[in-house]
Amino acid sequence: MRLLPSLPPVALTLALALATASAAPARGERDAALWTDQPRRKAGRGPNLNDLADLADRARPAVVHVRGTVEETGTPSDEAGKTSIGTGFIIHRAGFIVTNEHVVRNVVDLRVRLYDGRELPACVVGADAPTDVALLKVESPTPLPILPLGDSDVVRVGERVVAIGNPFGFNHSVTAGIVSAKERVVDRSTLREANEQDIYSFFIQTDASINVGNSGGPLIDAAGAVIGISAAFWAGHPLQPAQGIGFAIPINIAKSLLPRLHDKGVAPRAVLGVDAQPIDPALEAALKLPSARGALIASVGKGSPAEAAGLETGDVVVAWNGTPIATSEDLKIDAQLSIPGARIKVALLREGKRIDREVVPRLAPTKAPPPIHPSSCGRPRELGAGGGEDLEVRELPAGSAAGLPGGRGIAVSKMSDRGAAAQAGLKTGDVILRVGGAGVRTPADFGAALKTYKPGDSVPVLVRRAGFDFWTALPR
Repeated sequence: MRLLPSLPPVALTLALALATASAAPARGERDAALWTDQPRRKAGRGPNLNDLADLADRARPAVVHVRGTVEETGTPSDEAGKTSIGTGFIIHRAGFIVTNEHVVRNVVDLRVRLYDGRELPACVVGADAPTDVALLKVESPTPLPILPLGDSDVVRVGERVVAIGNPFGFNHSVTAGIVSAKERVVDRSTLREANEQDIYSFFIQTDASINVGNSGGPLIDAAGAVIGISAAFWAGHPLQPAQGIGFAIPINIAKSLLPRLHDKGVAPRAVLGVDAQPIDPALEAALKLPSARGALIASVGKGSPAEAAGLETGDVVVAWNGTPIATSEDLKIDAQLSIPGARIKVALLREGKRIDREVVPRLAPTKAPPPIHPSSCGRPRELGAGGGEDLEVRELPAGSAAGLPGGRGIAVSKMSDRGAAAQAGLKTGDVILRVGGAGVRTPADFGAALKTYKPGDSVPVLVRRAGFDFWTALPR
């Protein structure tokens, strides 16, 4: 399906915010175990200021800070070695987290910081670059707070929304605004993304402030349900900077992908076999259409599922399995993200009459299989010596240890540049005096003390450096 730019290139300075179910079963698979649905709040008066404060109090514990280091790849990259920061939100108490794919793209040493300050290693369950959706997993000894998912199809322009994220590292910042527009199609070619034809550009627009670091965070409605995933903001021209133009991926798009990302790590695409285009006012008048909503079919592939279903050039697709079609981008998303082999009811306008057809999209031809993500949950974690952590320790000479409290202490002899120890502020040459309440004299003492903590715990460690003692928290 051809993606037609709708805005002049000079205006398309759309900056990714990088440091960066439900009433819609027609949009994809439904897996009640993976997320919780939030019933749509009945129409009425909007939330007052106290409502927003209560909403933020309920939602923030389920919002997380996502961080990692961009891995060196086979081709030169300006991003390699940089820290990628973003946001995510927990959808399952076992530790499943949704974020943007661009937040974790080529990222190693992936970590998630929870609202209570704990920092946990994370892995990528599955990721889908065209939709910019990724599913992460962390292990926690206790159930985690979650955010329920709403229905982005029934969101109304003008309703109040709240965005929560980590803009520029300011954790759990809350901003409020309204839905400025729905079904916003934005050309992403200026983002230097590859394979433009495979990219989806269908957003909820909001004036809730979205900045660098907000990527992957939730856009929440007045009932506390996630209706979108913050993904980008409009930067404008350097001489005419924009304000209050942010974009979020409709949550129903994510819902159609999450079960497949959970089960397979990828989301296979389906093929309908049409080229479609949006309907401008001139075409609306020329074709005597009741409105400009829908996708105008420009061509039908020979032998395609669309041809088999009786779709014709000139038809206007107005509904997909009961869900209204807004534009050609909408049809592209619904068709390609549908389950191959599923029977889909399609409503058409043909010569002024509404007719129904049933199509059976088939599995799209696969290209080369995507490489395994460097932080994939299927890859074993690389751990160093010294109690199974990413640092090595050695026993101090008797003379050096004699000057320490209780004659105890071990020296950090080697550590990873990007591991938990480095993130805790440790350096080679530091002397570890205590792990929690236990003094340590040998590497065996250190390993035994660490084993008293569970994975996911923050371990209090007393360190001496250049004659000064301080505590730090080492993620287990």
